[in-house]
Amino acid sequence: MGLAKGFLPRTGLLGAAVFLLIGLTWGSGAWAADLKLTFASTTPPKSNLELASARFVKAITDKTGGKVKITHYGAGKLYNAKTINSAISKGQVDMGILHVALVGRRSSVLEFIGSFGAQGCWQSYDHYFRFLDTPKVRELASREFEKYFKSRILGAWAFGTALAGRRESPIKKVSDYQGLKMRTSGTAQATMYKALGAVPVDLSAKEIYTALQRGTIDGVTSGMSRWRRSKLYEVAPYLTVDPTLPYLSMWFVISQKAWKRLSPDQQKLFMQTAAEVEAWTRKNAAKERAQDLAFLKGKAKALVEFSADERKKLVETVVPVMKEYSKGQLKDKYQELWDLLDQAK
Repeated sequence: MGLAKGFLPRTGLLGAAVFLLIGLTWGSGAWAADLKLTFASTTPPKSNLELASARFVKAITDKTGGKVKITHYGAGKLYNAKTINSAISKGQVDMGILHVALVGRRSSVLEFIGSFGAQGCWQSYDHYFRFLDTPKVRELASREFEKYFKSRILGAWAFGTALAGRRESPIKKVSDYQGLKMRTSGTAQATMYKALGAVPVDLSAKEIYTALQRGTIDGVTSGMSRWRRSKLYEVAPYLTVDPTLPYLSMWFVISQKAWKRLSPDQQKLFMQTAAEVEAWTRKNAAKERAQDLAFLKGKAKALVEFSADERKKLVETVVPVMKEYSKGQLKDKYQELWDLLDQAK
C-alpha cells in the first residue's frame, strides 16, 4: 500500500503554463496595489502542513514581488482544528487549512471525498489519490465548501497515514478485529468497525491515552505523527499500518470574501502555487512517514502490515456495508461518488 514515487496531483500539470501567463501580465500593472491577507493553520510546529504553509506564503511573496502580503498564524496560534471552520465561514480569517474529518461532519459528500465515508474501501494509497485528483471530485468538493463554509478550495494537502495500535497483540488479519473495543470518531468509522466485528467506542482524542492505559478500549487508529508525539506506543505497543485509511489530505481553502478581492491573475497564481505545494506535500509526507516508522519500530513491541490477501478480504468485507451506510447519507450523490471511486481503482 506504499505511496508510488512521483505520484503528483493532476492540478499541478499546467502549473508552468499558468505561471508563464501570469509572468507576462505582471508587468502590465495587474498587481499595482498591495493586498494583505491572513492565513491560519493548526497542525504541530515543523510538521508537513506547517512547512507547506510557509512554503506557500514565501512563493506568493516572491512571485508577486511582495505585492501580496500574507500573514501566517501557524500551529494553532489563532484557531484550533475546530474553531477555524467557523472562522473561515464567517470571513474572520482569509485562508486556512481545515481538518478533513471535521469538515466531513457538516457534509456527507465531503466526508466521503475525505475518505472517511468510504473508510476501508480504498485498495491502496494511490487509489485514493487518483480519486481525489479526478476533476469531477474536486468540483463536487468545491460546491460543498461554497455551500457549507463560504469558501473555495485551493488544494488538498497531504498530511500522512495512520497506525492502528493494540494493547496486547498486533492486528495482522481481518479476524483480529473481532470483539476488539476500538476508539472511533463519527458514525462512518463506527459503521466500518462494526462490519469488521469490532466494538466501536466513541472517545475524544484527549481521552485516548488514559482509555488505553485503563483498558477501556483495546485499540485505536490515529495518525502516525500523533503516535509519536503523544507516546501512544507506551500503552498500545503493538502497531499495524492501518489498512483502512489512505493518505489523509487536509483542505487548504480561501474564503469567498477574500477570493473576490483577488484579480483574475492573482486567482490563477494562487491556484497554481497551491497545486505546486500540494505536489510537494505528497513527497514530504512520504519522507515524514518513513522517519516516523523508523522511530516507532524502535519503540513498539511489534509493527506489522496486512498481507495483500488480508487487505483484499478487508475491502470485500467492508464495501457492502459502507455502500449501504452511504445510501442514506449521500442521497442523490451516492451513485456518482461510488462510480468515481470504482473508476479510480
